[in-house]
Amino acid sequence: GVIYENGLFKQHFVMVHPHTSGRVKKILPAGKYAIETNVIEIEEGGKVIGVQMFQKWPVREARPVVEKLVGVTALLTCERVIDALFP
Repeated sequence: GVIYENGLFKQHFVMVHPHTSGRVKKILPAGKYAIETNVIEIEEGGKVIGVQMFQKWPVREARPVVEKLVGVTALLTCERVIDALFP
């Protein structure tokens, strides 16, 4: 899902862990919520899994991707944070 965050970051994507599957049981209506609030509940095999507006991801576990893209050009400042915020 997509949530409006603020003037700088207009879209905040709510993402489900790739190993989670099941049926969506509950979606909260539009409103102001803390990032720890379960905005979506997914029922999987009789248990309910909550989805928050943030992700916890182990540092050493790679995110699943179809293919890794090779960089074509070097970063301008060699600082990814600066290049991401000021393209």
